Amino acid sequence: MKPMMPKKLLLSLLLVLVLAACGGQSETPTRTEAAIEEVAGEVSFAGDVLPVFEESCTRCHGSSRQSGGLRLDSYAALMAGGKDGAVIVPGDAPSSLLVELITSGEMPKNAAPLPDEQIQAIIRWVDAGALDN
Repeated sequence: MKPMMPKKLLLSLLLVLVLAACGGQSETPTRTEAAIEEVAGEVSFAGDVLPVFEESCTRCHGSSRQSGGLRLDSYAALMAGGKDGAVIVPGDAPSSLLVELITSGEMPKNAAPLPDEQIQAIIRWVDAGALDN
């Protein structure tokens, strides 16, 4: 065996590993990205989420009163959060405080819990990236 053979073998193995590592990447959207885009097209802040907030939340989280320093009467105000910080984690509904509070029934306070359809719309909107749409 020639002394160069192990070096060529090593380089060949390295090339195979590099190509294998690059093989999983593509320029087409992944299934997760496609699912997020599909969900984002189904629910919007202005059409689906803001009306829920206006109907059930802005009495305590609106322009005249901001319980916990939180306003829910505009996208900018919602994303600014309250005195304890952000209430929405775009793309991650389970980590979003607002989702936790409405799914547990803790919010809205002193009122009936939100209907499941409204809760699911908010969850889908957050999971889709909480877009200003």
